[in-house]
Amino acid sequence: MASIRVFITGATGYIGSTTFALLLKQESTASKYSFRVLVRSQEKADKNIPPTRTNPVIEPVIGSLDDTDILRREAANADVVIHFADADHYPAIKAILEGLQDESRSKEGRQRPILIHTSGTGVLLDNAYGKPSDVIYHDNDIDHLNSIAPEQIHRNVDLEVLSPELVGKVDTYIVAPPTIWGFGTGYGNRNSIQIPHYVKYSLKHGQALRIGQGLNKWSKVHVEDLARFYILLLERSLQEPQDGTGTLPKNLDAYYFVQEGDDFTYGSVGEEIAQAFKELGINQSGTVLATTPEDEEKYWTKGSGFLLGGNSRSRAVKAVKVLGWEPQLKDFNGYIHQEVKRQHDLLKEH
Repeated sequence: MASIRVFITGATGYIGSTTFALLLKQESTASKYSFRVLVRSQEKADKNIPPTRTNPVIEPVIGSLDDTDILRREAANADVVIHFADADHYPAIKAILEGLQDESRSKEGRQRPILIHTSGTGVLLDNAYGKPSDVIYHDNDIDHLNSIAPEQIHRNVDLEVLSPELVGKVDTYIVAPPTIWGFGTGYGNRNSIQIPHYVKYSLKHGQALRIGQGLNKWSKVHVEDLARFYILLLERSLQEPQDGTGTLPKNLDAYYFVQEGDDFTYGSVGEEIAQAFKELGINQSGTVLATTPEDEEKYWTKGSGFLLGGNSRSRAVKAVKVLGWEPQLKDFNGYIHQEVKRQHDLLKEH
């Protein structure tokens, strides 16, 4: 039996490398899959992709998301594309979808291809600047999801993946994680974006910060639990029948949120940072400084107020009820303290 051909973008990133490493640990992977992995350079491939002498199923593809001809070619030859890289690169998703619909597939009698695309619940963000919201999006509520404005971040790319024209041609799935926390376990980047960003600028000023009132809420998930979900989705999507009788939500119902536990406020993150500062002797006050739109760029980078001050609340109904996904890692506050110490130690080294 021929192996399932998988093309992966973003395999050296935080989500992609953690998921890829976990997938490679499974005993059946070597006999079941062959991988072609997009990497920017041979140097990066040598550093971050497992050696091909021990993993003969992996072949680096040197290029970037701007190389649309490469993306189109690789997608055309793949049975599955897992797109971890850049949820906002519109030309890349267009090229991938064109490749997945290449006419050579029907001529060769190949099965309908699969696209697992990575978006994010930033698509749900409001402009609350630290104020709370009761609005929660459930991934099985198509009408609510369809109300998301096309101007929202990630949305223009998501709409391409959700296109009705793909039904029956490409099975599409959108994984939209919330705030991802924890340290990655892959071969590439091991650090998230939001919490490290929050910690970085608090350390820069020697003072825990928050955006406005800090009452805005986000959902969360540990990166390893997220990786487990990707593998569940991959394996289940490959079981879908080709005659259209499958029951796994896809295409027009492509969104999958991946969230665990209660939502958190970014003000509470500031409080944990303040406590960590006390423990490490950085600042004994235990206070959190509220920043305003007027002084935002004094304390943060531009746009931080939107990202860290908005509400993005999601519920992983399909992940749990359809795929049986069960998150296991839940010490979010402990991670915040670990991240403060990690960055503080790095600063001391320099």
